[in-house]
Amino acid sequence: MRHIMISTFLLTACILWTMGCGGDKSSATPTDGDPKSATEKPDVEATPEQAKTAQGVPGRTLLVTQSNFAKNDKGKYVVPDSGELLLLTPTDNIWKAERIKDTESNVFHKAIQYGKDGIFTIGANKAMLKLWKRNGSKWDSETIWNPTFGGEQNRLRDFELADFDKDGTDELAIATHDQGVVAVAWNKDGKWEVQEIDRKENTFVHEIEVGDLDKDGNMEIFATPSEPNTASGVDQGGAILRYAWTGEKFKKSEVVKYDKRHIKEILVADVDGDGTQELYAALEAEMGANFAIEVPVEIMRYDYKDGKFESKKVISLNDRFCRFLTAGDVDGDGKTELIAAAFSAGVWVMNLEGDAYKGECIDKNSGGFEHAAYLADMNGDGQLELYVADDNSGSLRQYTYKNGAYEPKVIQKRLVPKSAMVWNITVADL
Repeated sequence: MRHIMISTFLLTACILWTMGCGGDKSSATPTDGDPKSATEKPDVEATPEQAKTAQGVPGRTLLVTQSNFAKNDKGKYVVPDSGELLLLTPTDNIWKAERIKDTESNVFHKAIQYGKDGIFTIGANKAMLKLWKRNGSKWDSETIWNPTFGGEQNRLRDFELADFDKDGTDELAIATHDQGVVAVAWNKDGKWEVQEIDRKENTFVHEIEVGDLDKDGNMEIFATPSEPNTASGVDQGGAILRYAWTGEKFKKSEVVKYDKRHIKEILVADVDGDGTQELYAALEAEMGANFAIEVPVEIMRYDYKDGKFESKKVISLNDRFCRFLTAGDVDGDGKTELIAAAFSAGVWVMNLEGDAYKGECIDKNSGGFEHAAYLADMNGDGQLELYVADDNSGSLRQYTYKNGAYEPKVIQKRLVPKSAMVWNITVADL
């Protein structure tokens, strides 16, 4: 019954909200392995026993953006009334939590540290780019950008930092809904100027990545425009576009395009360790009637060679979609692993052995519509840990590689486990 309740909630919420979920129906099996002693107090998210190895680097904090749906007087889930950023900091014996809420948007899609003491957040409905700084016991915000695009939705969906003009100051590359706007916020002597570099009506741009795949010394933006989400998921086209900075403007080109498959997750990383970045993408399944999978999820790799992109399949996952990819040396062997957090196929770690990738599912029960994942060294021991938000159980887990296996531990139990959705996880040193 718990599985049905979670699925019904998320389906209803995503159809109402259409924030990248596309009205999908869950088929994942929620895990029941969370400790019964997990507390749901707002100020402390785990007992000392659960978090006894939580000693961390001073100031190092996980930034977890989430939505807390609530029930109305008729028992129906409704859209949240505020965006919420959860700050989780490991101390001597426990993970402590702090929250930033913003009633001007109903969601924070992502948060990124900026400078020594700032946090950028992007919101939706309203679309809000804000810079937050601590002021004593509270956080104050400055609105950098509050656009209205002219469609039904005004959403800032993803963003990344990069120094495009090489002045030593990072700019922001931003993806939006629902007019397909890709924008760059330039820092001009401490003042922000936003430039639209692309726009296409009735288009959702879900993901932004930045990198220098052609190794010309200039940063490139990669974006994933797609047709609007539908409840069926059938015949939804998508693409990856590249915007290469020439020193004067962004030159647009197409990496790949599909008529019947969405692409909502991409990653730029040097997984093979040859000094050149690759582009990875999670191709969503090609769907038939009644949610039948005709072609499953495929994790693809794209290499830039001789002015064009060459593609190679990394792995197939028997699933409908996968919306989080990350990469890093999580097992301490000196090589980079590619990690995928899928909708219902679990959490996968992929090792490159020669020219082939070998995949291992480290948690088959963890899942969800977003299923946010991130790698970070929170305790300062030089070894990355994997952090995954399991939407099925409402838990944030830490996976640590020890003795040839990935050991999971719940570090936070969300206040409303059946109605909270995590959109993204990053790390800050504040």
